[in-house]
Amino acid sequence: MRFAPIWVAIGVVGSAAIADAAPDLRLKHEPPPRSLRMRPRRAAQATGSVRPMVPRKPAPIATPPQALPVRAGAEDLGVRDVKQPVSFTLNVGYQVDATQLSDRPTINGTNAVNNGQPSFQRLRSYGFGEGFLSTRGVGVASLSTYFALRFQAARDLEDINDPSLAATQKPSPIATWFERSGTELRTGWLEIVDFLPEKYGFKGVRVRVGDQFIYGPWIMHVDGLLAAWETRLVRFQAYYAARHSDYTRDLTTDNATIYGGSARIDLRELARPVPIALAAESLTVGPDVSADTRGSRNLQLEVDWRPKPDFALIGKVRQLNGETANERLEFRGRYKQVSNLVFDLVHRRRTDWQWDPALGRPPDDETLTARRYLDLGPVMPQLVASLRGGTLLAENLDLSVRGAFARDLSSETSIKSSNNASYVEGAAALQVRLRRTIAFDASVLSRQNALPTPIQIVDTKAPIPGMDPTNCDLSTSGDGGPTACQPLPDPAAIGERGFTEVGAALRMSLGARRFSAAVEVYTRRTRYAALYANSNPAYESDVRGGGRFTIDAWVGSRIRLYAAYDLSSRFEFAPELTGYKSLRLIMAGTY
Repeated sequence: MRFAPIWVAIGVVGSAAIADAAPDLRLKHEPPPRSLRMRPRRAAQATGSVRPMVPRKPAPIATPPQALPVRAGAEDLGVRDVKQPVSFTLNVGYQVDATQLSDRPTINGTNAVNNGQPSFQRLRSYGFGEGFLSTRGVGVASLSTYFALRFQAARDLEDINDPSLAATQKPSPIATWFERSGTELRTGWLEIVDFLPEKYGFKGVRVRVGDQFIYGPWIMHVDGLLAAWETRLVRFQAYYAARHSDYTRDLTTDNATIYGGSARIDLRELARPVPIALAAESLTVGPDVSADTRGSRNLQLEVDWRPKPDFALIGKVRQLNGETANERLEFRGRYKQVSNLVFDLVHRRRTDWQWDPALGRPPDDETLTARRYLDLGPVMPQLVASLRGGTLLAENLDLSVRGAFARDLSSETSIKSSNNASYVEGAAALQVRLRRTIAFDASVLSRQNALPTPIQIVDTKAPIPGMDPTNCDLSTSGDGGPTACQPLPDPAAIGERGFTEVGAALRMSLGARRFSAAVEVYTRRTRYAALYANSNPAYESDVRGGGRFTIDAWVGSRIRLYAAYDLSSRFEFAPELTGYKSLRLIMAGTY
């Protein structure tokens, strides 16, 4: 406080100086605009007491500086202009997948090479392409079309070393159903909009026919007809179609019939807005003999409450064959345009479908029946909750976190399944940007499942007393004799006990539709449940890593070149392989 008098004296002197200075309201620092002139006072002109002001000759207008170049539009950037009548995009690519043999035996101790050749192809290559064509107002002003075509040319993976086995198929290390040549229409439809007179209130009516996707209680790929009437207040749609074959190119198989509709009313569009929107959706899937499905009837009700632009609460209830099957509650919030929060709560009942509406729940007497390609086990009640949020820090740092848990709600006497196991999950991601050109990403994800403890088995060759010998795993030991009559593992104890994955990426971008490159790496550790407590612990975990390098470059405004190279480390469960490599090249053109 000893410096207080000094500051007081300075304040007093400054105040006196300001008080003594006479106010000067004249503009001194900037001259008045020469292009503006004041009009004379009309009252002064009437009395003649003031001499009227004679307008001066206007000063010449200065030549404006050279205009800045106009920002590039959709035509210069190669972006599709929706006003153009025809738009076409073609993607052509080539991919090579490969691996090498190691000097280690397979997991069962055998040699991966028989008669000098492995039992699989170490190289797979194929060419592919995609074409997209859309029209608007061609021929008919209200007609629009869209077609997406995919074609592929793959080399048959046959044994070319032995002429006697020329027709024998030898799968690649990572075999998929794409290993065949052919062409397929992924999507193709014709749509006509506003073809009815508007004076009768039919504005917003559209009819679409062809290969399309239906968005209802479940996304369905269908071939058929859809009619809709959409306004700001109400939306109605109805459809009748057959389910499209997504996993085969043979379209002659019997497909299930699908029909249904939806209605939505948004009360926020009323003269006196109410922040609620109501929706109802119906979907019926008929039986499909080829897929051995019995069909289902689905009804979903939705309430969307949004009292503020940054607040939303959405509730959904879905019924299957007249019984409540699934309830969902979702909350979305936003704070200051940069922070978002989403909470999701899902309650799945025993009456829910197994996979989708076409794969419904089997009757009680067939609960343990294995489905053809997905043995998911019986449907059990489950509660899943997740919370995720993200925010922007210091204008160049994005942070995102997520937490989730699932709880098995079935009774202790119910048949358990590993697909319905309880788990806890946590994840976080961070991105740091430097001068809008360089960005660094880091992420971590971990999930831990709650599986029951495996059965403790005594190492003996005699059957366990009191156990049914037909429910045994009668494998052979090294000396050729049968091992202990071990019971088959509990279906709820099979699967992953948990995994943890860490990833990082470095990205560079010189601007939109110019040039960008990225390097990504990851490592993942998975812990598997042992079939028995005394099994070999060497294969109870798997640690692997990998990476990807991508380049995305634009040549002009319409040609895009893309290249990606993937590689992975060796697999614990496939020690005969050194890893996996893949090279993918794509050239795309937009016209």
